Amino acid sequence: MAETPNYSDQVSAVATGFMRSQILFAAHEGGVFPLLETERSADEVAAALSWPVRTTRMLLDGLVAIEFVGKTGGRYLNREVASACLVPGRPGYQGNYLKHQHGGWEAWSRLGEAIRTERATREEEERGPEELRHFILAMAEIGRTSAAEMLKALDLSPYRHVLDVGGGPGTYPIVFLREHPAMRATLLDRPPVIEIAREQVQAAGLESRFGYIPDDMLDTDFGTGYDLILVSNVIHMLGAEPNRELVRRSFAALEPGGLLIVKDFLPEPERTGPPFSLIFALHMLVNTGQGDTYTEDEIASWTNEAGFDTGRIVPLTAQSRLWLAKKPAG
Repeated sequence: MAETPNYSDQVSAVATGFMRSQILFAAHEGGVFPLLETERSADEVAAALSWPVRTTRMLLDGLVAIEFVGKTGGRYLNREVASACLVPGRPGYQGNYLKHQHGGWEAWSRLGEAIRTERATREEEERGPEELRHFILAMAEIGRTSAAEMLKALDLSPYRHVLDVGGGPGTYPIVFLREHPAMRATLLDRPPVIEIAREQVQAAGLESRFGYIPDDMLDTDFGTGYDLILVSNVIHMLGAEPNRELVRRSFAALEPGGLLIVKDFLPEPERTGPPFSLIFALHMLVNTGQGDTYTEDEIASWTNEAGFDTGRIVPLTAQSRLWLAKKPAG
């Protein structure tokens, strides 16, 4: 008789994944990582945080298990990933991203309900001002890398006026304008988001080169005069028909010869990967109901219907790809 394969390790790794994330969330929320930039014992960390020594030791050992912290001779120290991403003030800080993901825990716990009903397990209105701020600043933290990669992948020097649709904190146009002094930007997003974006633009010293449209992207006129439109990490929040409308509005707002850039987590044509894109589609289900991740063929159908020239894919990061489509120059 053939031996039955043992898949228990694979099943266990997935089934216990939530435990690992909760260790990370608890340590970040408690302020552990800044303390561990200096080697400390569990007693020293417990004293600094006014926590019980026993449970502090248990959490620190959990961080050792998930390889965010090292341990030598009973003393703990951040590993490189924790120092780079989880200590405030560091260029790669992702603390707001962690808070955002922690906030999604309850919605994901009801995934089965979302699948059965095709409805979100939470409403957008449930996101309060503090949670919205964490989300928008998280987008700034993780967007800087993608924006820099976009500058490497594309020559944006011919473009003079970019419209960032649903642009959140304005991270992409901030990076673009720093690289291209002749470029200016208009950011379109809801009023509470625009207020956060203004802070980011002011901190970057680019106020004189930014304009704003504080409105819902599906309810407002984009205006005209743009030669570049960016739709970054937006289409996954919407259903197919709203995305078609978004592309139509972009076509109308672009000058002849202008470029539309759609950045998103585009799965392979047969939806066999990448894993991040397939899992992220479920993230959109529990949070929006109508959202999804879309293939190259689906996006091509929207841009073709709107009147754009034939588009093309440009790889960007391990998770993201770009869809580029130009408005005919005639």
